[in-house]
Amino acid sequence: MPLPELRNCQREAFDQYMADRKKTWLAMLTPGAGKTMFALAVAAKLKEMGVTNKVAVFVPSDNLRQQWAAVAAGFGLDLIPVRESADYEDWEFDGFVATYSQMAAGEGAERAHKAISTNRTIVIHDEVHHLGEKRAWGVGTIRASEGAERILMLTGTPWRSDDARIPWCTYDSDTGEVDVDFAYEYGYAVADGICRAVEFHSYDAELRYRDVMTEVTVSLKDSGKGRELGKMFDAVFDPNQPWTPGLLARAHELLMERRRDVHDAGGLVVTDSLETAEAIGKILERISGQPPTIVTSEKDDAVDQLDAFRKDGSRMWLVAIRMVSEGVDVPRLMVGCYLSRWKTPLYFRQFVGRFVRVRPECGPGFDAHVIIPAVSVLMEHAADIEQQLRDFSMALDGNDDDSDEWKHESCPANEAMKDQEATVPAQAGAADPHADPEARDALCEHGDAGSGQATLPFEQTVEVGSAEFYQSDRRGVGVSSAVYLPGEQLCRDSGMPTTWTRHLLSVLESKGVLAQVLGVAVPAAPPEPPKYRMKQMLRDEVKRLVYRLARMQARATGMDTKEYRGKRQRVINAELAKRFEYRAQCSSSTLKTIIAFLTSSIEQEAAADRRRTVCVK
Repeated sequence: MPLPELRNCQREAFDQYMADRKKTWLAMLTPGAGKTMFALAVAAKLKEMGVTNKVAVFVPSDNLRQQWAAVAAGFGLDLIPVRESADYEDWEFDGFVATYSQMAAGEGAERAHKAISTNRTIVIHDEVHHLGEKRAWGVGTIRASEGAERILMLTGTPWRSDDARIPWCTYDSDTGEVDVDFAYEYGYAVADGICRAVEFHSYDAELRYRDVMTEVTVSLKDSGKGRELGKMFDAVFDPNQPWTPGLLARAHELLMERRRDVHDAGGLVVTDSLETAEAIGKILERISGQPPTIVTSEKDDAVDQLDAFRKDGSRMWLVAIRMVSEGVDVPRLMVGCYLSRWKTPLYFRQFVGRFVRVRPECGPGFDAHVIIPAVSVLMEHAADIEQQLRDFSMALDGNDDDSDEWKHESCPANEAMKDQEATVPAQAGAADPHADPEARDALCEHGDAGSGQATLPFEQTVEVGSAEFYQSDRRGVGVSSAVYLPGEQLCRDSGMPTTWTRHLLSVLESKGVLAQVLGVAVPAAPPEPPKYRMKQMLRDEVKRLVYRLARMQARATGMDTKEYRGKRQRVINAELAKRFEYRAQCSSSTLKTIIAFLTSSIEQEAAADRRRTVCVK
């Protein structure tokens, strides 16, 4: 049967895995890049070659069992999601899919170990960072995997939030970071069109309380990271306060605007408890007129509900209690609300990963929108993600504007600017679209453990203020409310979906009329990243492409050994030095030219490889 075609990044990971031939191998692919497809292509190929005859997959959640089994069928692999103990050794199947929690119990680990060790088995650990060497899941899964022929580990975030080490991984002695065999990060994925860009909207709010006889006002963005922040969220997260309902109203407005372009776009709200999820569900039903889908691992039909939401584009909102943190493929999710107290970069990145999956029907510029509270720790997480993308884009493009992106014919900003270019609308942006207290009165929540500020007596709370738009972050560039809100109003006045606000602002800025059209003072552009960082990224990219081209050439000659690959790398580097100059002496512009040259060479080699494959068949 014809196997599914792999994306370039998946093919690159596949090629490197087959070339390395290591027993344990770790791939870091950013959420949305397609770890599942890559791993199953490896499993199918090893089975075809006779290296293995069974496949065992371990996943962090129940819904992923069915998802892996369904995708595996497309690769000619029949995997059974483990429900009964006999499923581990069911001879009618090519292997099984089990959860890490099933390994925490002694019987599950022993049954899996027997099935794995008595066959030539490739073991795939999905989101391996869930395992800690001395944690229950880790201990059981390590036992189950003993005797495996191959161990393939997958993750989008190769670190843990505690100090436990990830099994089978090696760590850099200087940095303490996990050594990966293959890395494909978010910046590459967006540049390659594999992942969608995310625009973060942060909202602030004020809490007024009485201390002795004095009324005190505190805000989210100034609340630090101590326990008082958690207490503040206890107050503002109260569904009876105006804050949360107002934020959800704003999120629903964004979703409706996005559905003008993408008719089945969906939204996701993540929270921490069933009680809160149900309260959020009632608020969303009042706002949207449609009850949302609420999924939690406590419900027996959670997997079925999630699958139904994935397929039914008429359903607008999904509310989840951590269950949709990772590994779930719902490409139509385009608006998110982070209403969780979890503050770790691991969890935050996995949440953001739910919105980066691209779809053929969505052209350039169809960004996802994620609403977060204006809390320093969350805004830092968002900035880290966006800065990575901005640095990568600037390193390759030499600038930080998005002008090429807005040449796409589907971008309404271009149409709007045909008549707006030299026109200053009267009082443009003067109206505050968030001023309606009935519609915009809320924000998310987040908690943090730590210390540093005195505990605030929130038991004497007077009231929680309405949600206030604070900042929009896209590709590492922040736009304050003073600029964003007038731009959003201009979108409304022009009949454009407000989800195109940042695009419109980019067009106005590129034409030099942003301040004139909006009638506001525009802050200076953020400083570029250090030149040394940009140049190092270019050098790393050249090194990566040289290695990839050498592997492809080695495979073509049938001499795919470490020694021959090294020889081909030296030959390629010598040719580059002759054609251009020694890499250490290359300017940034020359490095970009080398990258273009290598990319073209790789495409030609890939085309030749496809022709050879057809001839063999």
